[in-house]
Amino acid sequence: MTDPDPFFTMYVIRRISDHHAVGGFGFFGPPATTGRVEFGYGLVPSARGEGLATEAVILALNNARIHGAAVAAADTDQDNGASQRGLLKSGLIEVARRDSLIFYERDLTA
Repeated sequence: MTDPDPFFTMYVIRRISDHHAVGGFGFFGPPATTGRVEFGYGLVPSARGEGLATEAVILALNNARIHGAAVAAADTDQDNGASQRGLLKSGLIEVARRDSLIFYERDLTA
């Protein structure tokens, strides 16, 4: 039996204090030929503000790097300050703004 493809796995985000599933993280497929991988995540409202999304992003991107991804990318709405802060804390930088979205990337090879 082989290990599941890390880029087609949906990760459940659990709160340590009560072990409840409070969100999810997923890649939108394997890295492109350039090594770029896109991801998204979400949390239930009661779990926001605890740093869980930031921790999940950091762990998942480290796993993506181990499995050959070179660049990670995500976007968020311009009015979602919490997500913007979480992406920045996870080492992503803003690379563009278009319509109501802000686009972020992180070099995983450094």
